[in-house]
Amino acid sequence: MTSDEKLMLKFYELAMQKGDPFKPIHAMKAAKLMGIKETALKTILKSLAQANFVKKIDDVMICLTERGHDFVLGLS
Repeated sequence: MTSDEKLMLKFYELAMQKGDPFKPIHAMKAAKLMGIKETALKTILKSLAQANFVKKIDDVMICLTERGHDFVLGLS
């Protein structure tokens, strides 16, 4: 599993802790839990946003899109 896929799973996990897979989450919190540095996170977020898996709300907050949600469900 790639680091992008693992991060998507972490995003989903954190959102589900709030009760909804589409709830906004703090991307850096997920990255810290996984040991991903901020510069790497920014690169990964850019590619995930371009692939329409996440929507960037601001510099640190993101939420999963329908496509991202379906992708994560396909991983499990």
